[in-house]
Amino acid sequence: MYRTSNDLRFVKNREALHRAYIDLVKQKGTGAISVKELTERARVNRMTFYSHYDEIGDILAEYVDDMTRAILQARAAGEEAGVSALFETATELMQKELEFFRLVARGDGFDQFRSSFRAAFRRIFEEELKCSVGIEGTYLAVAADMVASGVTYAYLDWLAGEFGDLQLEDMLAYFEKTIGRISAA
Repeated sequence: MYRTSNDLRFVKNREALHRAYIDLVKQKGTGAISVKELTERARVNRMTFYSHYDEIGDILAEYVDDMTRAILQARAAGEEAGVSALFETATELMQKELEFFRLVARGDGFDQFRSSFRAAFRRIFEEELKCSVGIEGTYLAVAADMVASGVTYAYLDWLAGEFGDLQLEDMLAYFEKTIGRISAA
């Protein structure tokens, strides 16, 4: 679990820990990173780390939660809807640290990353399917879960480089076509 605060020192230390985590993942891959390595790289002490996080994996959970909130806020603000807009927003948020997120998407130990994205996208697809198809209850939950699972894993596989040189725009066109077929059914 991670903790939040608007205190300037807290924010500064969190940013240092994030930067150190990203650098260590890029350097060492998604393998074991110790709290000692992380705090030395961030130039903070162990107690500072534990005032922010319970364990190192919480840093990634915080990233995913922050990105999920940003995606949902963009959609709530009335920005363009649809699968393309959803993944364009996600990719835009990841652009600054795309190499890091590609490593994370490839990593075996990052099920939380995948699961959190899937849960956020499920909520989004549930809303879209309810409005476009008009289904409710269990059928809505099952349809949203199926779409979110498939689309999320396909997107993360694209991010990890599983589809070779497939461009984001082409993949998004496939998504839109598939979602259109589901909505028409």
